[in-house]
Amino acid sequence: MRAIGLLWTCLLVALPAHADPWPKLHAAVQRWRVSDLQGLPAELAEIQQNAKDPDAAAVAAFVAARALAHDGHGEAAQRAFDHATPIRGVLPQAWRWAEVEVLLARGKPEAALEALDKLRRDFDDFRWAAADLLFSRLWERVHPGDQTAAIAQTLYAKSQLNLPRDELLARAARNTAVAHPQEALGLWRKLILKHPESAFVDEALKFVPEETLSDAEQFERMERLFARRAYERCREVGLKLWQKAVRKSEVGYYLGKIATERLRDDYPGAAKYLEAAIGDGEPLAQQALTSYALVLTKLGRLDDGLAEFDKWFQRYPGVTNEKRVDVAYDRARAMHVGGRSLEAAAYLQSALDVDRKGIDFGKYLWFVGFWQLRGGACDLAIQTLSPLIADKNPLVGGKARYWMAKCLEKLGQRAEAVDMLVSVLERHPLTWYSALAEDVLQEWRETKRLPKHADLSKVAIRPHDPFQGLHLTPELKRLRMAVYLGEPDSARLVLDAVRKKLTKALGKARLAELEADLADPLEEYAERRQDAMSDWQDVLKDLPTKETVAQWRAIYPRAYATHVVAAAKRSGAPEWMIYAHMLQESRYKPWLISGAPAYGLLELLDRTAARLAAENRDDYQLWMLMLPQYNVRWGGQYLGALYKKFGQQLPFAIASYNGGPMLMEHVLRQAESRHLALDELVDDIGPHESRNYVRMVVGHFLRYLAIYETPERAKHFRAQLLPQQWQATWLRDPNY
Repeated sequence: MRAIGLLWTCLLVALPAHADPWPKLHAAVQRWRVSDLQGLPAELAEIQQNAKDPDAAAVAAFVAARALAHDGHGEAAQRAFDHATPIRGVLPQAWRWAEVEVLLARGKPEAALEALDKLRRDFDDFRWAAADLLFSRLWERVHPGDQTAAIAQTLYAKSQLNLPRDELLARAARNTAVAHPQEALGLWRKLILKHPESAFVDEALKFVPEETLSDAEQFERMERLFARRAYERCREVGLKLWQKAVRKSEVGYYLGKIATERLRDDYPGAAKYLEAAIGDGEPLAQQALTSYALVLTKLGRLDDGLAEFDKWFQRYPGVTNEKRVDVAYDRARAMHVGGRSLEAAAYLQSALDVDRKGIDFGKYLWFVGFWQLRGGACDLAIQTLSPLIADKNPLVGGKARYWMAKCLEKLGQRAEAVDMLVSVLERHPLTWYSALAEDVLQEWRETKRLPKHADLSKVAIRPHDPFQGLHLTPELKRLRMAVYLGEPDSARLVLDAVRKKLTKALGKARLAELEADLADPLEEYAERRQDAMSDWQDVLKDLPTKETVAQWRAIYPRAYATHVVAAAKRSGAPEWMIYAHMLQESRYKPWLISGAPAYGLLELLDRTAARLAAENRDDYQLWMLMLPQYNVRWGGQYLGALYKKFGQQLPFAIASYNGGPMLMEHVLRQAESRHLALDELVDDIGPHESRNYVRMVVGHFLRYLAIYETPERAKHFRAQLLPQQWQATWLRDPNY
């Protein structure tokens, strides 16, 4: 620590000067934003020493202080912080936060707690979740006991999403134990029952042994664990209840679903468990019976499975039309996978003919045509698919055209098939089906019918210095300092504070342009991209050109590029893969929460993110998933792992991100045994969501390649998006 401090002092007096410090400062701050801290304090010290601009010097010293504090070099951090006093006038909230970090690095928790308390009182909205959590942790460190417990319980009631309620409850129990042991036991029990997925449960069970929980409480735990996707622990609890024959029907349902549709690791066990749940009148029998029928088909007992589907229809005649057709699809699909494709098509067609109200008729009709094709009845397939080709959606119209072309080829009508494939290219450019169509036309040596893709990689992107050419008013200088702190929330606060004066000085149009240039440091893309889609969606009807590439890039931005590029470098995932998934998952909205629930830009599940953070030895709290720096870090890490798992075969990695790697392993085993080509494999993935997901993400990926990449690198990635000879091989991990 002393050596780091001496280094900082030496650098302040010994390094040569440079003319403009802001470009180097930009590069250094980007490293800070993605936690690339190796050698960063020295780099910032050089900038601070050489900067003739006092604003740049102050920013460099401020970021250096935070970087040094992060690495535990408290005294060096304090010396750097002493040179950053101008930041206090620019953004006092950020200044106070850094002050707390420096005090903690110096080993002064009491002073840090006092400074944090003042920050929370003066600026109660500023990073409140992180501030509240740190406040609770510091109180336990400085003043363990009843007051710590009271603070933790107060914060426990404050927010279910933004604060780790399990940690707060554990802290309350721990600090209540000495003075109020019975109250502490009640808190531990509450933790076990209300937060059964928590890492603190093992600590709680030392005080409240599992055998002291009633069967009803254990069943409640199991249900909560299932709902929160903690399937491994849910199974542990469920198996104990199963062995005791407690609510065997319901327990069997949960154990069966885990074994067959969640972890997908024990189909024989799933059949045994679900069989206990399917009795007429059992609470979950309606859901269990279809799952049981599917398990039987996966075990090779197709006729037994079909009989169970028939039992479902006999037992539940009053279900909605949507549910009826969905179960009919599952039954028909089982027949198709079992080698009875024409029978499957006829069965699903008859189900659709009963009543079309309330269903996505086109979705199911396509399966009728696809299964007719797979069964060798190409004439029938063409008749079935023809009504769908006018649809503008590439997953309807493009799909129908592509498979009709394959049918025409099988019937010996090559010229008509070529025309149909060309119509896919013209009507649905840069989509999954247009890419497949291009490959088929290449194979058929119809290269003259292929479109010309312009090399747009050399079309310039705006320079990174958004303040270049502007007359720097006091408001702009303040905003520039805030932007270069590397704290998006701070930059947004300052922009809001100076917006009125900037509008007057720059005009609305120039200010809007400045905000667009600041999208990365402000971490704001969703609204801007939405506006671009509204204004320029028509450009997507044709391939991008030099004249339209700016509009294309507004619709397909390199959103959150600082984090994406770093995540791609760390994980090995292609940069474009991360953008494509982010677009599909959230449309670049970091605050988004799905019904799963999944969180943030890459829609990470809590259980998945917690594992990824643990692998990195990162601190993890649920609210961190709403921040791009963490969401992209962990999401990119997962994408990179899936990319490696499936040998850089991108469709399989992409599908796994949505449906899970265990699903993809099952799909590949089936596809290999049935000798499916890639186009057949993807369109035969079971869950509708996963099947559509891979086709949409591949389309986004293709568009990013078209507007940013060189032709050579685009060709490289395209070969991974559409592997000609796919392999049913994979690594063991990740398996979650």
